[in-house]
Amino acid sequence: MTISSRAKGAASRSAHQAAAARLIEFFYSVHYEIGTALEDVVRGDRLSRQQAATLWLIHAQGGPEGSMRRKDIEANLRRWFEVTSAAVTKSLRSMMRPPLGLIAITEDPRSGREKLVTLTAKGRAYLDGAVVQATTLLADLVEEVPANIRANAITYFTHLTGAFSDLQRRDRLRLVRSGAETKKAIRLKSR
Repeated sequence: MTISSRAKGAASRSAHQAAAARLIEFFYSVHYEIGTALEDVVRGDRLSRQQAATLWLIHAQGGPEGSMRRKDIEANLRRWFEVTSAAVTKSLRSMMRPPLGLIAITEDPRSGREKLVTLTAKGRAYLDGAVVQATTLLADLVEEVPANIRANAITYFTHLTGAFSDLQRRDRLRLVRSGAETKKAIRLKSR
C-alpha cells in the first residue's frame, strides 16, 4: 500500500467518523422523541409500550402470515425493555385474551416445545389502523421537507438498516463458528 492510498484511507475513515459524530447527535430526538410519538400512536390507549413493540415486531418480521416464534419475540423484548420471561408471558397472554384478542399463541408444528405468536384478524385490523395513524403523523412531520431530501432519507435508512442487518448476521456467524471451533477443540483434547 502506498503512502498516498494510506492517506486516502485515513481521510476516508476520518470523514466517516465525522459523519457518524454528526448523526449521533440526532439519536435522542429520533429514538426517544419521534420514536416514542410513533409508538404512542400504535399503543393508542389500549396497549403498553411492550405490547405495541410486540405488534410492530410481528408486523416487521412476521412475514405474510404475521407469525413469529415466541422465543424470538421474547429475545427482542428482553433486549429492548429489560423484562423477564414471566413479564413477556403475561403481556402476550393479555394480548391474546378478550377484550384485546390481537394475537393467538399456538404450538409450532416444527417443534412441540416452541410456541408461535400470530396476529389474529382483529390484531391485523388494529395494526393496519395504527399504521395509517403513524403514517399520517410522520407525513405531517415531513410535510415541509423537500421531496429530494425525503427520498434521500429513505435511501439512507435503507442502507443503514441493511448494514445493521449484515452486521448482526456476521456476528451470529462468528458465534456459530466460535461454537464449532470450541467443540472441535474439545473433541481434539479428549482424544
